[in-house]
Amino acid sequence: MNFESIIDEGINNNKAMQGSFSGPLNKDGSKIKFKTIIMKGEEHLQIEKFIDKKAFHENIAMNKAKEKIIALMNDYKQLFITVGSESYQVFNNKGKIKALSAKTDKKAKALSHDKKKNYIINEGDKVDFLIYLKVMSEDGKVYNSYYDKFKQINKYLEIFDKALDKIDTSKKIRILDFGCGKAYLTFAVYYYLKNIRKLDFYIEGLDLKADVVRDLNKIKDALHYDEINFVCKDIKDYDKKDNIDIMLTLHACDIATDIALKKAVELNASLYYRFRVAKKSFSQRLNLMN
Repeated sequence: MNFESIIDEGINNNKAMQGSFSGPLNKDGSKIKFKTIIMKGEEHLQIEKFIDKKAFHENIAMNKAKEKIIALMNDYKQLFITVGSESYQVFNNKGKIKALSAKTDKKAKALSHDKKKNYIINEGDKVDFLIYLKVMSEDGKVYNSYYDKFKQINKYLEIFDKALDKIDTSKKIRILDFGCGKAYLTFAVYYYLKNIRKLDFYIEGLDLKADVVRDLNKIKDALHYDEINFVCKDIKDYDKKDNIDIMLTLHACDIATDIALKKAVELNASLYYRFRVAKKSFSQRLNLMN
């Protein structure tokens, strides 16, 4: 039985694998186990190495798993491996690898290392702005490269949801987003208020870059987000007489925070909401203006 084809069976057919190496060829060789785990919705191979009775873990993407298992097999005399419901005993005899079928009642299962969390927007929800901005696929699957952004959006909405308890939501909510940038979070607030809370609202986003504002208005038109508008303007020059209910800022720092607070007071904002992101951690500052 071909050893590589056994590994291919697991990887190509999404079958969970688990195994244990024994008989290290190197005197300093350590006990090594491996198993399939789920991280951020994707299968990985977790290598567990024991040194001085301490376990050390290494998580490898499945497209590198075969290479890793074969390399380890060259350093050990034996491997007991289970792929799905099938088990095998693999022997290394002076570099010649031979695999034999083995009987076992055990079945390999992929263990999830993702902590299940109830998000406001869950993976699998087909959210129009996230699909349009390429954060998730058409079927609602979040792309790996945007998973941190997906979590950031949900954390933002979680805090924003609690903040809404502090204002009157029975009337139209007027929101000013200062320094909206690429507006992932601005669109998130829109989606949340429109589709989840089903409230009456209007959002105006300000940014200093004309090309950014132009692109954002194209996006909101494509999504038919009618209760939002983006304007190229400095917060200092924002002189509308209408009061606002909520002032939003992302990454407002140094004097920008003072300017935003001053403008929030001038516009009689009930709530000033600052959201700061640093090294994948989140913090917020909620100031009641009245």
